Amino acid sequence: MSKQWLQIIAIWVLVAMLGTLATFLLEGEARYLAFATLAAASIAMVSIEHLISSSSKDTVRQQIYVSAGSFSILGLLTIVTLLG
Repeated sequence: MSKQWLQIIAIWVLVAMLGTLATFLLEGEARYLAFATLAAASIAMVSIEHLISSSSKDTVRQQIYVSAGSFSILGLLTIVTLLG
């Protein structure tokens, strides 16, 4: 597994953990604000990592993978919230 995939999976795990915490600890609009913040932060983390490493190789690809995974995770948590 490449370094790129380790970073992507690490961000997905972080989003899943923090999203789950937000689901159980926050209520109402605060929960959805946390979800939006997590979605934006996941994409920003990829950009920041590439800025720090001065590498632009596969930046857009990583952002697409991270955002798709993060949105899927947060979408599932939103469904759990709406059904709960």
